[in-house]
Amino acid sequence: MIDDDEVTGYLNKIGARIVKQLPPSSLRFQFLLIDLPETNAFSLAGGRVYVSRKLVAFAQSEDELAGVIAHEIGHIIARQGSIDMTRWFREVLGVTQVGDRRDIFEKYNQIVDNQARKPKAFERGDSHGEKEQVVADQIGLFAMASAGYNPQASARMWDRIAETKGKTGGFFSDLFGTTKPEAKRLREMLRGLAALPPSCVETRVVTPAEDYQRWQAAVINYTGLGRKEVLHAVLSKTVLNPPLRGEITHLRFSPDGKYVLAQDDSGINVLSREPFAPLFRIEAPEAQPAQFTPDSQDILVSNAALRVEVWSIADQKLKSAREMTVRTGCLQSLLSPDGKTMACLDSDLALVLFDVASGAQVFQKKSFYVPDIFEIFLLRLFAALESGEASDLAFDWLNMGFSPDGRYFATGGRSTYFNAIGDLSTGTTAMAIDLTTRQPVNLRGPLKKLIAGGFAFLGPDRLIGVDRMDPKKSAIVSFPGGDVLDQVPLGHVKLTAAGHGNYVLIRPIAQYPVGVMDLKTKLISKANKQSALDVYDQFFASERTNGELGLYSIEKTDPIATVLLPRNPLGRLRVIALSPDLKWLAVSERTRGAVWNLNRGERVFHVRGFRGGYFGEDGRLHADFPKFEATERTMVQMDLASRQAMAGPEIKEDRASQHGPFVLVTKPAKKEGGFYENVIIEVHDARSLNLIWSKPFPKEAPRVWLGSHDATMVLSWPVSAGFAKNEIKRDPALSRRLVEMREKEGDYFLQVLDPRSGELLGRLLIETGKGSFRIESVFAVGDSVVISDSENRVLIYSLATGEQKGKVFGARAALSNASGLLCVENEPGQLALYDVASMEKRDEFVFSSPVSLARFSKDGKSLFVLTANQTAYVLDVASRARRVSSQ
Repeated sequence: MIDDDEVTGYLNKIGARIVKQLPPSSLRFQFLLIDLPETNAFSLAGGRVYVSRKLVAFAQSEDELAGVIAHEIGHIIARQGSIDMTRWFREVLGVTQVGDRRDIFEKYNQIVDNQARKPKAFERGDSHGEKEQVVADQIGLFAMASAGYNPQASARMWDRIAETKGKTGGFFSDLFGTTKPEAKRLREMLRGLAALPPSCVETRVVTPAEDYQRWQAAVINYTGLGRKEVLHAVLSKTVLNPPLRGEITHLRFSPDGKYVLAQDDSGINVLSREPFAPLFRIEAPEAQPAQFTPDSQDILVSNAALRVEVWSIADQKLKSAREMTVRTGCLQSLLSPDGKTMACLDSDLALVLFDVASGAQVFQKKSFYVPDIFEIFLLRLFAALESGEASDLAFDWLNMGFSPDGRYFATGGRSTYFNAIGDLSTGTTAMAIDLTTRQPVNLRGPLKKLIAGGFAFLGPDRLIGVDRMDPKKSAIVSFPGGDVLDQVPLGHVKLTAAGHGNYVLIRPIAQYPVGVMDLKTKLISKANKQSALDVYDQFFASERTNGELGLYSIEKTDPIATVLLPRNPLGRLRVIALSPDLKWLAVSERTRGAVWNLNRGERVFHVRGFRGGYFGEDGRLHADFPKFEATERTMVQMDLASRQAMAGPEIKEDRASQHGPFVLVTKPAKKEGGFYENVIIEVHDARSLNLIWSKPFPKEAPRVWLGSHDATMVLSWPVSAGFAKNEIKRDPALSRRLVEMREKEGDYFLQVLDPRSGELLGRLLIETGKGSFRIESVFAVGDSVVISDSENRVLIYSLATGEQKGKVFGARAALSNASGLLCVENEPGQLALYDVASMEKRDEFVFSSPVSLARFSKDGKSLFVLTANQTAYVLDVASRARRVSSQ
């Protein structure tokens, strides 16, 4: 939620004006602005109306937005949400009355836990849903007209957002069932308008149009977190200094060569080339690769949610922002260099081009692309993968590119189709569009296969492409003529044109992530250890190992100039290790890590990225460093007192991962066996890699969670797995529990072990209501087993009894057995404390930056918090604890 009165005040004013027209009630209406990648608004029973920022951007007038708000109020006034919830309680739970707030909370969670058991209860027929929308529309039309708004704006807004193009259906389309629900709804809205007295439909100016436009621009341009910091009981606050600098993921020279942009996970640094110095920073988490406009005056920033920002280099500030709407969403998108056109492969696999300024669709090719079998496999992998490393596996469905002047767009890739005899085959698909005429371009010569194989525009009238069938025939060709200008032998690589000059960037090249090919000699003139690199004639820019950005001559290895970029927020972290006494902190991103003394607020180690770490009682950080050049993967010991690093034993197993003081290894029990069954799980000491214990699993391999600081290990299987069935059969208590459970589909069998010995601490059955939720992560502390599920909840079970002790909404849970406190992140930057015994909320802390880590001290009296802006807090929570141990 965007909880900023300066931004949300106008929204509340619109809502209040409409509510005044309603009959008196005890409802407390609230109008809340939310940042979602959807053009949508929704309401909840009780009076809450949520409006997305993207919807505010889509509405062309205050009247249009008022129509949406009035419609959502209509749902509430008609009690539709209340009726649905009542029906779910009755049909799913057999409940016909509720008690206090706690009772309602518990019963709502029972609904969540049982939604897969009775899916039909949550299915509303088309006619029922359509009728509810019509009722809400009617109420909304009356209310907004009474408030002085033009009710015709509702129909206009719906026509645009549903893309009905004025079509309302008719007798024959209704008779044959071909009228779309969106068209029927538009028809009913128009009928409602026709029934209103003429005076209600007359245009009346409620507020000047420029007032709405100013507020709309403020909403679109808003870049804050959405809330102000609210903290208390702060024992210490330490800014990490020097900070950990995020890896640069994208580098680009401006077309005139005067500027350089360096992009990391959280934002974009803009630099001048002469002198080589930072100018300003754009905070842009999750942004796609930024680009300069052809005139080098502005920087374009876009993201997967189709937000487009234009930043002025001269003014060093946001110039404009657009929130684009694509009803079906985009699997892949690309913004043109001039910022005028957005290309989209939508979820129906149609190729669509949009005009950014108006949001209008200017080109569409339906069923342009069908993914091949490999891509379908990847899609399913993404859906199933629950690892935090999923973002590293991102891939493009199609090759896409705009010519540097923004005139042409080309795209292509491998595509699956049925051949003439009905067999499934794989071929290529490619297309180019002239954006001045918005018409397809005839692809001559080898253009189609080169675009499908992977390409890059080298200029407005030529491109280089890969021939996937015969890489030696890869070539530079004229565009759109298709004449072969030169043949360039290439492998199966990704191509990027250099910022300027007769070069192309190739990813990867041999053992390097990127190489620079001189297109005149066809030789690799430069190979780089970091993937982010760009070339401008005889110069190139690249990140240095120490985190500096270097400007180089293409012919030399020593930098011409170096610069240290400004502090940046933390991006995607691989490791966060905290010493038990809260005095030492280690953090690692993908390529770079650091260790700080929190007492003195100073950095004592700055190293390449590591994959695990823990602070031992010997005063050292023990960390897993991956293979790098000639150095094998090794456990490294960093002595905190002497600031010396010493190489430890090599890690030779591929399926090995460090979790605090332990290294977990999974390997096949038989030579050339797999990892899904008949495996051996080993736990090693992270300091020496000596084996602590091992255990074979002849049947299905478990999913394993090994707590890095809780010293617990949790193994998980589906209840239907053979191993789980055997274990449950041997345990009378679990057997009785299994009988009490209904459907077994989606349920889990858990084992909790002591990783120091492999000793079994307990077993647990988790009932999911036929798969109503999934386990995302789990750890155990004392008798509490803490599960984060797929419904954004934290569930706590007793290991001794198997009973559920409580649940709250949120994620990133931490639990102290000493104090009996549970910490949960409700929203980015917002932490709540709960008493584990009663599940009562005890306190709340709001930070100005998202939280990267929250962890209790050993005695439970303090809470350590690391925020993304690289600030470490220690909060006093002793007074919030129900019990505090004497240790």
